[in-house]
Amino acid sequence: MKLHIVSLIHKEKDELRALLRVGSHPAVVIQRTQILLKADRQLKDTVIAEHLDCTPEHVARIRQRYCKYGLRRALFDVQRSGRPVIFQEKEKANIVALACTQAPKGYSHWTLNLLVEEAKRGKITMGRTKVWTIMKENEFKPWREKNVVHSKTDR
Repeated sequence: MKLHIVSLIHKEKDELRALLRVGSHPAVVIQRTQILLKADRQLKDTVIAEHLDCTPEHVARIRQRYCKYGLRRALFDVQRSGRPVIFQEKEKANIVALACTQAPKGYSHWTLNLLVEEAKRGKITMGRTKVWTIMKENEFKPWREKNVVHSKTDR
């Protein structure tokens, strides 16, 4: 006998059907929606799993989440904390500001390696990839003259 029996109320069924019609949700949410609708019709986990090409254990987990935590939790994963921020906005702004300055003597423009070296001299320990990412995020291309901001004293 099943421990967690799904009994959807009319409002929940309508919400799930509407979710299927919209079609702008991740595939896993669509699959969980179909699992709940089929489980409401009292189909066995093995039959549901076969119809949706997943495991019976997955079906059982979704039923359990619905019974314990409700519809929202059965459909959507809990927000995760994620990796903590390593570089603060101030450090990122310093990299962009550095790229806006005049290139070192002997160079016509900043290169990625030059930016990394200069950042390390300024006590910002940041790898080449991170500097590249900051430049890309800001759509910044220091090798292009039109993207570089020079003060009047630089000219």
